[in-house]
Amino acid sequence: INELYFTGQGDPRHKCVAIGYHRDEPVVYKFDTVDLPQGTRTTVTYNEQSVLAFFDWALAVHLGSVIKGTDRAPMTDLVMAGSVPTARAFESGRGGRERFEWRRIGDKHPFGYELFSLEPESRIGRYDPTPRELPKIGRAYAL
Repeated sequence: INELYFTGQGDPRHKCVAIGYHRDEPVVYKFDTVDLPQGTRTTVTYNEQSVLAFFDWALAVHLGSVIKGTDRAPMTDLVMAGSVPTARAFESGRGGRERFEWRRIGDKHPFGYELFSLEPESRIGRYDPTPRELPKIGRAYAL
């Protein structure tokens, strides 16, 4: 399981930096949000070089759109119904054919989730919003 430590103001859309390791290599994801005349846009970058995606938040009653490369999809595709009522699913990876699911971690952590790959099913990550102090990172509001 890879670990990412979320730092910033506690809202992932505003100056959030996720620092961690993937296969023993350091990684950094940044989330920067700006207000535009047509709505709000969050840019997700990887290792300060590659833009991974844009989230265009709508002004109306729906979430908006996610843009990866030249593909645009409704953001609701990232929070589809999962296999249980407390889960949300999305497809990504190899041509959008790999299915993932965020599952709530019981009642003890109402805002904590575990991330599963569904084919074959295996836990690949965890989101725990408990704030903590970390050596060399400082205050992190989630793991």
